[in-house]
Amino acid sequence: MAAMPAAHDSPHEHPSREPSASRGALYAAPDLDADFLLAVTRTLHEDIRARVSELLHRARREGRPELASGVGAQGAGDIGYAIDDAAERALHAFGERVGARHPLTLIAEGPGVRQHGIAPAAPPATMHGAAHATMPATTHGAMHGGPSAAPPLRALIDPVDGTRSLMHDMRSAWALTGIAPDRGPATRLSDIELAVQTELPTTSAGAYHVLWARRGQGAWIARHDVATGRELERAPLRARPEDAIENGYLCFTRFLAVERPLVAALEQRFLERIIAAHALSPRLLYDDQYLCSAGQLFLTVTGRYRMLADLRGWLHRTRGIPNFTAKPYDLAALLICREAGVPVLDEHFAPLDAPLDTETKLSVIAFANEALRARLEPHLRAAMAAMGASHPPGREPEEKP
Repeated sequence: MAAMPAAHDSPHEHPSREPSASRGALYAAPDLDADFLLAVTRTLHEDIRARVSELLHRARREGRPELASGVGAQGAGDIGYAIDDAAERALHAFGERVGARHPLTLIAEGPGVRQHGIAPAAPPATMHGAAHATMPATTHGAMHGGPSAAPPLRALIDPVDGTRSLMHDMRSAWALTGIAPDRGPATRLSDIELAVQTELPTTSAGAYHVLWARRGQGAWIARHDVATGRELERAPLRARPEDAIENGYLCFTRFLAVERPLVAALEQRFLERIIAAHALSPRLLYDDQYLCSAGQLFLTVTGRYRMLADLRGWLHRTRGIPNFTAKPYDLAALLICREAGVPVLDEHFAPLDAPLDTETKLSVIAFANEALRARLEPHLRAAMAAMGASHPPGREPEEKP
């Protein structure tokens, strides 16, 4: 990957907090060693890809799919599977390499919170409830990193986003990393300065994609050869300008049986509105269910999806549905969409933001570009309003994160 130029601070607005650039000198974003961090993150993702690929090929050769899909223990954020265990073994080397230059708090689906490099002067506060209290951080002190004046960092990592599809060799998963200046437990997705997203392909693929972004410097996409890892081509990644709705995908996430009736009713209201408003043919409006938040956003930022409405968090909060949802680590590479000009919103249609943790339940609404947002958002808002915000008697909806 080419060296990345120094960042120009570009605050992201969010109604629940001040933009990063306006927090004063105490919170001024440091100049990150972007070349080093990009290189070490790419090395991590290639290590994950190699481990996952080897396991998938072995499972296929031996006719033993359980080698990849065997159910493991409950980790931070979700249940683990054998393929997750293989990927997570790559995290320690990443932590040690970054920790040799920067005190690092690594937050990952599965392992949870770990410290590398110089231990902080005071331990960070427990993040988002008791789930983190049961997963004590391990600290690799000065003997592992040595004294350093470099600014402390937080890295949010999902080693394998899309496990359930990839472990059966059906569809790609993705490795995700976002790196932010360490603001303690207050660090948020909007603080991330560098993000990398790497495709973990199935055994039948010949190429895979790598996306990356630095705040204020735009986003990039590259294709690589699976056999050698060699880069085949690269280009700037920008939101595609087409605003046509027909012959495109408008996707409403509904993975669990308990969600499907409500999501189907919402989708029907939405489709009835846009078909009437824009004289569309129902036969030219498509749906897709990609069990992978990063994969869904990849298809949105590259223009395949015109709209994504993953409202699982909204259904959990307003209807008390016991579902699983997107969580912050699934959005670790959100900066790529922001830098490409693709709007990614929460259930209140504000720019999506969340603390860097493994438990916050999120909804994700995305549009392939601002023109499509202008055409489609009013109808989605109206459909959601018509559904109401009821919840089961005697049960209060959870507080908005």
